[in-house]
Amino acid sequence: MYRREDHGKLQRVLVFIRSEQGVKFLKYAAGSGISAVISQIAFVASFGPLHLFNARGSSIFATFVGMVPSYFLNRHWAWKKRSRSSISREVIPYIAMAVIGLVFSTWSVDFADSHSQFLGSAHVLRVLFVSGTYFASFAVLWFAKYAFLNRFLFGDASGKGHGGHDQKLSEVTS
Repeated sequence: MYRREDHGKLQRVLVFIRSEQGVKFLKYAAGSGISAVISQIAFVASFGPLHLFNARGSSIFATFVGMVPSYFLNRHWAWKKRSRSSISREVIPYIAMAVIGLVFSTWSVDFADSHSQFLGSAHVLRVLFVSGTYFASFAVLWFAKYAFLNRFLFGDASGKGHGGHDQKLSEVTS
C-alpha cells in the first residue's frame, strides 16, 4: 500500500542519487561490486577447484587480489583523484583498512569452514558455504569502508568529506 510519506522518501533518494555525493556513492558501489567479483573468483578458484589453499589462505589470497583494483577504482573513478597517491596519507591507511577486512574475513571463513560439517562430505557445498561467508564478511564492512574512504582518505581537503552542501547518505535513509 502506497503511503504519502513514501513519496517524500523516494524524492530524497532521487535528490541524493543526482547529487555529487550520490554519484560518488553509486560509483563506490559499482567499484565495490567489480572488486567483490574479482575477489570472489579468486577465493572460489583457490579454495575450490584449484585447491591452492585452505579457507584461511584463500581468504588472504583473494583479499590481496581484490585490494588493488578496489584502491584504483575508488581513488580514480569514485573520488576523481588524479594526483599522485600519497603513501603516508592514502596508501598506508588504505592497506590498514584492507587488513582489518582481511582479518575479519579470514576469521569468518575459518569459523565457517570449521563448522561446515553439517553439509556432509560434498566439497562443492562446503565451497559454496565458505565462499558465501567470505562475501558476507565484506558486505558487513561495506558502509564503514565507504565512510572511512570518504571522510579520511579521498574526501575533499577541507575535511568535510561530503562536499559541503551535498546531502549525506544518512539523511536520505532516515
